Amino acid sequence: MGYTTKFTGCLKFAEPISVEQLAQLESMLDEDVRDHPEWQKQGEDEYTTYIDLALVKGEDGPVGLEWNGAEKTYGMVNAVNIITRVMRQKWPTFRLTGELLARGEDFSDNWTLRMNDDGIAHKAITPVVKR
Repeated sequence: MGYTTKFTGCLKFAEPISVEQLAQLESMLDEDVRDHPEWQKQGEDEYTTYIDLALVKGEDGPVGLEWNGAEKTYGMVNAVNIITRVMRQKWPTFRLTGELLARGEDFSDNWTLRMNDDGIAHKAITPVVKR
């Protein structure tokens, strides 16, 4: 058994995505990053295994990405940035907005994956308030 972090929320597409973009995204979801050395970037400080994200469907099609519920998700910030980096190679204006709230098994392990204005995911620590 390992440590589990649960994520809630949705990272929304800043612009509607095309059929070609959707196909690229779907080919990346649930993939093992270790099988794709071309996705990895030198100097990344977060261990990443799978792209544990799923499409969020709206009335008119996909509207964003959310955690797929996988156990033992490692490197969510890096996984989101891999998607952004790969998508921007073909579509430079591709961008996600919003945030995912992360809740680990330990009481103090709470943080937020936040998409900043630069289009890159960052980890923001959420202060724990004891009552």
